[in-house]
Amino acid sequence: MKAVAILFLVAAYRCGTAEMKCKSTKTDGTLEDKVCSGDTAKCSMPKFTEYTGYSDVKYACGPCTSETTDTCEDCASSATPCNTPKETADDFKCKDWEWKEADKKFVTKTTASTTCKRLKDTKIKCNMPGSKADQTYKIPNNGCGVCDATAKKDGKCGECDTAECNTKVSSAGSAALTALLLPLLTAFYSLL
Repeated sequence: MKAVAILFLVAAYRCGTAEMKCKSTKTDGTLEDKVCSGDTAKCSMPKFTEYTGYSDVKYACGPCTSETTDTCEDCASSATPCNTPKETADDFKCKDWEWKEADKKFVTKTTASTTCKRLKDTKIKCNMPGSKADQTYKIPNNGCGVCDATAKKDGKCGECDTAECNTKVSSAGSAALTALLLPLLTAFYSLL
């Protein structure tokens, strides 16, 4: 009789506990819904970074490890996997740049364009060196995405919004200077 009571309690416990599921990366790279063992409360997945794409972390049961906190995201698991891939838009390309020491300037690499990754609602954006960029300037994401706000303000970086539009050095810094000085010159001229 005790055995029947124990089996009943185990069955009642199992019925009251929902199975936790997470997306899991199979050996062939595809995803499957996996029932997680034990008391798993989290699912993990690769982090998506705008314009560069997913990290190389695998989809799995369990939280991110301390070694992968910069490249991994986790979420609370339930009967439905929470770690589903994010919806992305079509990839696009941007030109890549390099510093030519002999010419003392940035030039586009002749054969290289970078494939840029984006989420569903992210707009196409390419960046390029500005007219004030020197050999110490680092091109963000090999030409994909936006400029650092300070570099853009300082004329070291420029942006455009169509695929492979970043084909020449941006003169955004000079355009901003012209926009500032033109009204001053006009006011000065009217005083004469």
